[in-house]
Amino acid sequence: MCYLHFLTWGTTYLGVEWAYRTAFKVTTKHTPFQLVYGLDAIAPLEFLKGSSRLGHPRIDNLQVISNINVNRLHQLEEKRTIADSTLEKELMKWKAWHDRNLWKTEIKEGSLVLLYQPSLYNKKEKKLSTGWIGPYKVKEILPQGAVRLSTLEGTQIPLVNWSRLKPYQLSHQTR
Repeated sequence: MCYLHFLTWGTTYLGVEWAYRTAFKVTTKHTPFQLVYGLDAIAPLEFLKGSSRLGHPRIDNLQVISNINVNRLHQLEEKRTIADSTLEKELMKWKAWHDRNLWKTEIKEGSLVLLYQPSLYNKKEKKLSTGWIGPYKVKEILPQGAVRLSTLEGTQIPLVNWSRLKPYQLSHQTR
């Protein structure tokens, strides 16, 4: 939206920020505005056109006002607690999905692997390249995901993280 009006991005940005703060989030089941203030946001249009939410009965009793504010604070804490538990459940769902869909790699010492080099993938002149180079031979698997590789001729290369590796599979040619 801001790229269309690059000279007036400051005013456009305010609308984008308002939209984000008042949008319902699936992970928390609330809007960010609700979690900060404990109330639904009043849209600017409601101020211009009028709304039933804007009219408040006048209360002169300080004890009643105090009780209302304390109840609102308790409701806000309850909303935040529910949002925390909902967020935790959503994150566990995402983690379970991610763990189910991880590649099942069988990388052992002595196996052949391909190494992902993002610098090759991002070059414009090699637009159709995949970024995978190799094959390399796994010399040693170290703790915490480090792997020592060597070329097929035996030249060692610097340590790499195992997440940048995938098993090398020879293509089967039919005769």
